[in-house]
Amino acid sequence: MYIILLWYTIHNSLLQRGDPIVQKESLVDIVVTRIKNHIAESELRPGDKYLSERELIDELQVSRTVVREALISLQSIGLLAIRRGGIYIEDQNLDIIKEILQHHYDTHGAKLKELVEVRKIIELGALRLLIEKAEDIDTGKLHEINQTYYEAILNKKDTRKADEAFHRELIKATGNDTFYTFSSIINHYFSMTKIDLTQTQSTLFKSHKEHEMLIDMIATRNLAKAQYTMGIHLLPITTYINQLEEL
Repeated sequence: MYIILLWYTIHNSLLQRGDPIVQKESLVDIVVTRIKNHIAESELRPGDKYLSERELIDELQVSRTVVREALISLQSIGLLAIRRGGIYIEDQNLDIIKEILQHHYDTHGAKLKELVEVRKIIELGALRLLIEKAEDIDTGKLHEINQTYYEAILNKKDTRKADEAFHRELIKATGNDTFYTFSSIINHYFSMTKIDLTQTQSTLFKSHKEHEMLIDMIATRNLAKAQYTMGIHLLPITTYINQLEEL
């Protein structure tokens, strides 16, 4: 919110001075990103009614023109539908991609080793994006999710959901929507393989510790150690897939 207000102040200042304006389009981009993030965080589904134009103006503190341009942009990519009676979540492009991937998987199967390699590239790339960001990084959510992971280990419950949430939050924290979408696509395709990697309680505790180390490396902006730790963290699944291919 502060970024939008700051950008809008600069924009209005330039208008008053009569300087050439290039910021208006960038302001729309910022609002588009804010809306997309809000939709993702609210876990809204296709068909759900979204905030009204008036509510968006009040929430984002920008002009009606900026909000309308952002809404038109989001409608053009199929994320929102502006209809009489309100603004609605439209069928998301990701659902279409998932259908294509499902068809490909049903027809050709999946090259598991390649999936693991792509996932590793995404995870390491996320760490670089996070650590190279200029602003401070809020690691509180990552700690919270990892605590849930720890409690699942202690109570001998399924840890997979918490582990997936940790890695999803790590990607999400980059603030890069395209990167997050690619990650979601790969993870969806990965989930279709029904891989069941059995881990002992000791290996799960080791995984939890690696999560904590990753958070610390992100907070201290130590990219080399963060990427090394992620490589170690992903080693069990890599080893497992290599063993499967040898059978």
